[in-house]
Amino acid sequence: MLDVGQGDAILFETNRQESLLIDTGGKLLQEGESSQHNISKFHILPTLKKHGIKKIDYLIVTHPHIDHMGELNFLIEKYPIKNIIINKNSYHLKELKSLVNICKSFNIKLLDFKSIQSFSLNKAKIKLLDATITTSNDLNEQSIITLIEYDKFKILLMGDASKNNEQLLLNKYHLENIDILKVGHHGSKTSSSATFIDTLQPKISLISVGQNNRYKLPNKEIVESLKSINSQVLQTSENGEISITLNPNFELSANLKQ
Repeated sequence: MLDVGQGDAILFETNRQESLLIDTGGKLLQEGESSQHNISKFHILPTLKKHGIKKIDYLIVTHPHIDHMGELNFLIEKYPIKNIIINKNSYHLKELKSLVNICKSFNIKLLDFKSIQSFSLNKAKIKLLDATITTSNDLNEQSIITLIEYDKFKILLMGDASKNNEQLLLNKYHLENIDILKVGHHGSKTSSSATFIDTLQPKISLISVGQNNRYKLPNKEIVESLKSINSQVLQTSENGEISITLNPNFELSANLKQ
C-alpha cells in the first residue's frame, strides 16, 4: 500500500516482476492550481523502480475520483502500461473520450471490467467483482472491487465501496476468511458494516489515509470494529508505505516504513 496521502494506490507484484496497480492517488487542486505530480514523483515511481518493475501489466482505476486517479495521465506518460481497467459506466462521455484517446496514443489496452471477470499474474488469480449500483449517483458506489487469490491467501481490495455495495457483494459472492482487506473508503463510516467485517474476518486490515486529513478519517468506530475481531490494522498515515510479503511458509510479514 503506497503512501499517497488522502487517496489510494495499491501495488501487487509477483516474483517475476509482473504487476498490478490499483488506483494512482491524486490531490484535489484549488482553483487555478496546477498539479506538481509529487505523488508520482516521490512515492509511486520510486517504489516501482526500487522493486525492479519495468512495466505495469494492469492498472485498475476503481472509480473516477481525483484521489484514486489524479495521477493517471502523468503515469501513462512516464511509465509503460499494458492494460488499464475501468468501469466505463462511471465516466462522463467527455472524460471517457479523453481517456480513450490517451490510451490510443500510448498503445494501452483500455478494458471495461464487466468484460473481463478475471485474469492471472503468474500463480495469482485476480477476480474483478461487480457489486456496483448502476442507478446510484455516488461514484463510490461504482467502485470496482478486486479479489486476489494466491496460493492459500485471499486479498480483498474495496476501493471506496459503500455499505450498500458490501451487502450486494456478500449476497452475490461467497466471501469469508480474508487474509488482507483494503478497507473501503479510507476507513469511513460509509463502509465496513459490522456484518461485513464479521463475515470476512480479515487478519490484516489496510487503511490508506492522509495524516491529519480534513475528513478525520479513519473513523474510530471502524478501527475499533476491526480490532475487536483481532484484525491487525495498519494505516499509511501512521506507518507510511506498507509492504506485505506472501511468503512460501504461508506467513504474512509486513515491512513498515516510519
